Amino acid sequence: MLSNVIADREQKLRIEPISDRLVRFLSTLTDTFRTPQGDDLIHSLRLEGTLSIPELVIESISATSIEQPFSGCAASVPPMERLTGLRIGPGYRNRVIELIGGTQGCSHFLTMALDLGASHTLTTYLQMESRKPRRDVGVADGQWIAVGLDIEPRLENACIGLRAETPMMLAARSFRETP
Repeated sequence: MLSNVIADREQKLRIEPISDRLVRFLSTLTDTFRTPQGDDLIHSLRLEGTLSIPELVIESISATSIEQPFSGCAASVPPMERLTGLRIGPGYRNRVIELIGGTQGCSHFLTMALDLGASHTLTTYLQMESRKPRRDVGVADGQWIAVGLDIEPRLENACIGLRAETPMMLAARSFRETP
């Protein structure tokens, strides 16, 4: 029977521009048991590094273990450097699993490395925002997503909200700067 312990996971990914061609990423993951006697920190991990844009190549990466439950977990930090030079794009997920999956690494660092795939969306948003601030143009009429399509044409049909036949995407195509 499960006791009155609650397990929490907090995970964050932050992307911060360094220049027009480089962003810094910071990913954190924290697992905590919350008990009547107090909180018990299980994992506290940090991944940071740089990505080239628009290529999304991991230029540098550094893993830090602030807290892990077992002494053998410390061996999970050095393998993270294997991700240097990897491009976030088609095949990224499989290559990450190949390099640090299973007994080659830590499932928690693996989760964080796979989540770096979200940097594609976040860096696209940063580029869109720098060209045309969302608050200035809004999103309903398609102007802002048109900027995104100029940066990343594969946004069209990337999800249910960006289906080609939606009124917003039809309008976005009419605003495009580049065909």
